[in-house]
Amino acid sequence: MKLFKLFLFCIMASQMAFSQLEYGIKGGLNFDSAGKITKLNDDVTSKGDLKSESGFNLGGYAQVDVLIFYLRSELQYTKVKRSFEDLNITTSRLELPVSLGYRVLGPLSFFGGPTVFYNLSNKTNIDSFNSLKNKLNFGYHLGVRFNLGSVGADIRYEKGVSSLVGNAVKVESTDLRPNQIVLGLSLKIN
Repeated sequence: MKLFKLFLFCIMASQMAFSQLEYGIKGGLNFDSAGKITKLNDDVTSKGDLKSESGFNLGGYAQVDVLIFYLRSELQYTKVKRSFEDLNITTSRLELPVSLGYRVLGPLSFFGGPTVFYNLSNKTNIDSFNSLKNKLNFGYHLGVRFNLGSVGADIRYEKGVSSLVGNAVKVESTDLRPNQIVLGLSLKIN
């Protein structure tokens, strides 16, 4: 039994020694489903879904390949806009998705994992919505990636699961969690 454990350890250690580390830059478009307003106040006179506009993301990534799997961490700046009636919200945030990927056929892989969203700012044109103070949100993502040489393209679904609502009573039922489809391109540098 000890010999088997030693043999298994040697195989795993040699594989890790030959694993590949890659890093690069990435960017893309975000299509956010925007959120909901379910409580009325003096500034907003009806309930409904926020209208979303496409946003963008820019950042970098690092990836470690092990056999047919890979672990990829990304750090990206994202900016999206939303609107409802006369309310306009522009959100800037940092996103940190960590993906465990599985290569299916050659350049095609599936991936998923947790995502941390950190809101840098929520700028609005209505004062009662400036009290949105929850900065940190956790979520998940699932997607498909296609790599061709040093260029990669992916499409993913990202969903925030923790609450991003305001502290003031006026906006306690405003939901601004990320719920988006992201189209991305990446360029391997090394």
